Amino acid sequence: MLVSRTIVFRPVASLCVVLACLVSQTLAYFLINEPASSTQWSNGAANLISWTKGLEDGIDAFDVELARLSDDGLIFVARDVPCAKGQTSALNIYLQDVPPADDYFLLFLNSTPGTMYATSNRFTILDSSSSASSGSQPSTNPSAATVTVSGSPNPTMPFATTFALSNGAPLMIQNMAPVAVGLGSALLSCLVGAAWTLW
Repeated sequence: MLVSRTIVFRPVASLCVVLACLVSQTLAYFLINEPASSTQWSNGAANLISWTKGLEDGIDAFDVELARLSDDGLIFVARDVPCAKGQTSALNIYLQDVPPADDYFLLFLNSTPGTMYATSNRFTILDSSSSASSGSQPSTNPSAATVTVSGSPNPTMPFATTFALSNGAPLMIQNMAPVAVGLGSALLSCLVGAAWTLW
């Protein structure tokens, strides 16, 4: 009888672990909507970046870098782009003298530890004298910030823009009562255990 319960319990436990992992993954996603693979950006114009992300992924800010497939080096676009709940999920990029090519892509990451969040589709940057084909350049977001990027990839250049943190005040922890009870009971248990040991 004990053997049959063990055999039934293992698949159920495995299923619970798999479902818990899947639920945590669905809450943590980061997708770059624009630029899409057919998008054409133009030098001398503002171009749209937009994204969609999970609400409970723990990411409040990220860095944006522009890279090419056929060329070494990065263009550091923006550091600490705010993406917390309630923030605009878009950024406008104004290009000046960025070399035209059809192999650019964006990286959304935390550049301090090198944690990658998302990579965009490959897109094209046109020369300022060329015009984008109709429908291939989405309109900019008027409520989003605009960052000006110029020149070719250069890893020694700083970020074109560094955004300020959303609030300079210390983070207030909401609903701290359960945390305080847990920490207080753990501290009390340690003190009682130490007193009991020394007595």
